[in-house]
Amino acid sequence: MAVINVSAGSEAVLELAVVGDLDTAANVLTVPQMQDITINNSTGVFRFKTLDNTAESAVTTPATNQLSLNVVVDETSFFGTDSATNGKVLENGLFGVSKDKTKVAFRAYFNGTDTGSKYLEGAGFISGLSPTVNMDSPVWISPVTIEVDGDFTEGAVS
Repeated sequence: MAVINVSAGSEAVLELAVVGDLDTAANVLTVPQMQDITINNSTGVFRFKTLDNTAESAVTTPATNQLSLNVVVDETSFFGTDSATNGKVLENGLFGVSKDKTKVAFRAYFNGTDTGSKYLEGAGFISGLSPTVNMDSPVWISPVTIEVDGDFTEGAVS
């Protein structure tokens, strides 16, 4: 068993791009200043009872997949660069692709981006932005949710 330790600070990485651009480095937004990230793969279950059985039966239904994270708001990644030479996630930022309902591709690395490192990838829509600031936390913090459209795909950096 190999425990995945992220204490180095550069191990848990989330990359975003417009669908089809995830492998074009110039178009990828590496989400900065993540405080945490949760990857949720929740298979649904339909339960039913029959008169000839003393226990319930269960059948799985399609999974609801989601990524959620909290970030310290970075002006460039949140609002974008407005540069015509970059991909839409970089141009429009997290807020812009959420507002425009742009489908994004993502890759969430578990132990960095070095050769052999594992990741999950997929595509979905950014939602759940809710920036907040207060006297106890004088920097803007926002949750970010990626509602996954379809399945996660497992991979490793080659």
